[in-house]
Amino acid sequence: MKRTALEKQLRKRAEAMGLEMVFVREGGAHTIWRIGSYQFSIPRHKDINEITARAILDGAKEAK
Repeated sequence: MKRTALEKQLRKRAEAMGLEMVFVREGGAHTIWRIGSYQFSIPRHKDINEITARAILDGAKEAK
């Protein structure tokens, strides 16, 4: 999955829950984001492994 597509899906999920996807900081090879209380990192690569992308999306479902 492309990183831009993953970020777009995460923003849509956040918006659907009435929350906002907020940039926290840049890490060494990851970008740190937050949706509500759920903080997660997205690897800074063009293509992200499908398993990793699915885990990030599944975690975002539990954001409050």
